[in-house]
Amino acid sequence: MALPPTITLEAAASPEANALLTDMLKALQGALRAPADDDAALEAGLNAALSAYDAYLALVQAAHPMRCARRCTACCHDNPWGVTGVELERLARVVATWSDGADVQERFTTFAAEATDPEAWRRLRRPCPLLDAAGDCRAYAHRPIACRAFVATTPPEWCAPEHPRYAERVNPHLDPPRILVQILQALSQRRGLSIGTDLHTGMARRGPSVP
Repeated sequence: MALPPTITLEAAASPEANALLTDMLKALQGALRAPADDDAALEAGLNAALSAYDAYLALVQAAHPMRCARRCTACCHDNPWGVTGVELERLARVVATWSDGADVQERFTTFAAEATDPEAWRRLRRPCPLLDAAGDCRAYAHRPIACRAFVATTPPEWCAPEHPRYAERVNPHLDPPRILVQILQALSQRRGLSIGTDLHTGMARRGPSVP
């Protein structure tokens, strides 16, 4: 199947966007300078970095309006790749506080055991275990960068594999610069965590609960 077309978003390279990405870099560097076992410093650094990244996304999307809508959930039927260990660690801690957290983890384990290529998985139309019955992400504030970066400039219904214009969808992934991903990987490695994996496998490896 042909890949969807790509586009260049000028605002993503603007001075304002670069300033926000620099803020993200500084926050992650601060976390990297802290002791590896300083959970508070890591959490503060990640929160500040993601806040800057969300501001960057908002800036770009204001200049290049996206068509994504609440609860369209097309991207939530994917299995995001490149999720780092520190992202998975904080996400698993949140899930562990839920009354049905063990069930959510079990669904991740089941999905991970049914591993298949991304396009085949997308066509199975299995919703992310983090979605509630209404289609809202229960861990929205803690979702990985791989989830945050996924947007669409074409109508959201085109993102569904069964749509006749699926091949024409435009999903400009607003991924952070490579250096920022490398710092997240370094933070993960210092804590003995994976430097990057898919969401399902990563969450399955976290086990049924995290203290």
